Amino acid sequence: MTLKNEVLHGLKWMAGAKFGSQMITWVITIFVMRLLVPADYGLMAMSSVFIALLVMFAEVGLGPALVQAAEVTTQKLRQAFGIFLIVNLALCALLNLAAPAIAEFYSEPRLVPLVRVLSLQFLLTPLAIVSEVQLQRALDFKKRSIVDLTTAVITSLVTLALALMGHGVWSLALGQVAAAIWRTALVNIVSPFPHWPLFSWTGMRDLMTFGGKVTTSRFLWFFFSQVDIVIVGRMLGGQVLGLYAVAMHLASMPTQRVSAILNQVAFPAFSRFQHDREAIVRQLLKAFELVSLIAFPVLWGMAATASDIILVFLGDHWEAAVFPLQVLALIMPFRTVVQFMPTVTDAVGHPGVSLQNGIVGCTLMPLAFYAGTHWGITGVALAWAIMYPVVLLINLRRMVAVIGLTVGHVVQRMMPAMISAGVMFAAVTAVQYALRGYADRKLALAVEVSAGALVYLLCSWTVNRATLMDVWRLVRRKG
Repeated sequence: MTLKNEVLHGLKWMAGAKFGSQMITWVITIFVMRLLVPADYGLMAMSSVFIALLVMFAEVGLGPALVQAAEVTTQKLRQAFGIFLIVNLALCALLNLAAPAIAEFYSEPRLVPLVRVLSLQFLLTPLAIVSEVQLQRALDFKKRSIVDLTTAVITSLVTLALALMGHGVWSLALGQVAAAIWRTALVNIVSPFPHWPLFSWTGMRDLMTFGGKVTTSRFLWFFFSQVDIVIVGRMLGGQVLGLYAVAMHLASMPTQRVSAILNQVAFPAFSRFQHDREAIVRQLLKAFELVSLIAFPVLWGMAATASDIILVFLGDHWEAAVFPLQVLALIMPFRTVVQFMPTVTDAVGHPGVSLQNGIVGCTLMPLAFYAGTHWGITGVALAWAIMYPVVLLINLRRMVAVIGLTVGHVVQRMMPAMISAGVMFAAVTAVQYALRGYADRKLALAVEVSAGALVYLLCSWTVNRATLMDVWRLVRRKG
């Protein structure tokens, strides 16, 4: 099977699963947000930063190394299994010991039990990684899609049930633990690894070297993407952090979903075809077009309608999240389009590129966020608007050069969608202004969204017809 067919096959299954799960989880998430208060999300954001930090080390880069390797024996998988067990038990113990210090850092004693309960995920993680690796190496996107879909639905349902019972922040925490339990059980059913762990490092040097670079670069990217949560929580408190975290969650949902699909497909597929650079270039350019076609209208449309989105779906107590959502939604399409590039550079054997990019982001963005806190949540949002384009330009030049492209190639593929989305933004803003005194904001939002979709499709048919037809052919593709 060619790279194009592998990617299309993977995208069909992964996109189908993500679309199906999002139709359910987005509705449930909105209900949960209405039931909880900003302080609940602030507490969860504080604890999640440290959980996610240690997750970076849960597979010590061996997972990607095993997927990227040309051949992997059962013995290597058993050795990796043993390493995963040791590392994750250590991470669980470390997090339990560090819980009081984390609570003291934020001056929030409620974090101690929250962090300790969330640490239970690390007892399950090593039991699932090898099975996940097997699915990725086999490019078995169907089974992976089933695992992702059911996990997302179970998480949402558990969270909603607990929120309805009045458990506040614990509904979010226990939803995550339930997801870990379900995912671990299911992935072992669909991709069993019936072997005991082998506690030996012999012959693992090359895999550990590659994995070490991947882990370091992922840690830096994690720091770059989460340092705003730490700074806002420390400087502005849990209430403001909750507002900011929800605005970021809404603005980055399309980013996370699209990048999750592309990363899960791109890494194993490009790893298998890593020596066919012409095929990779063709598929990357097509990916830039397709992602731009979706990301810009969705996110810029969200920016144009942010006030009505917050008012209609979340309620008046989230009103302070409107401006951050507007700013973040304007920036996020650019992040969405290039979000999967570090995965591609890793897949073709250049993990050092992500490492260098991580250093740039971790140097510039924290300074901008810290300066922004002097103007509250508004200043932090503006820090994204001012500094992220600088970081993006520096890092994008380095990433595309590895593949044999230039920034100009990327901009050229993005531009038609940007132009169409810009016209749509102006049209939606005009409609919103005309309906500013209308009492029924639900109907007003429906009119704004309908007008935006119509304008975007008309503009795309004029300046981006080829890509629009590609999407139509993909949708209609049989088999």
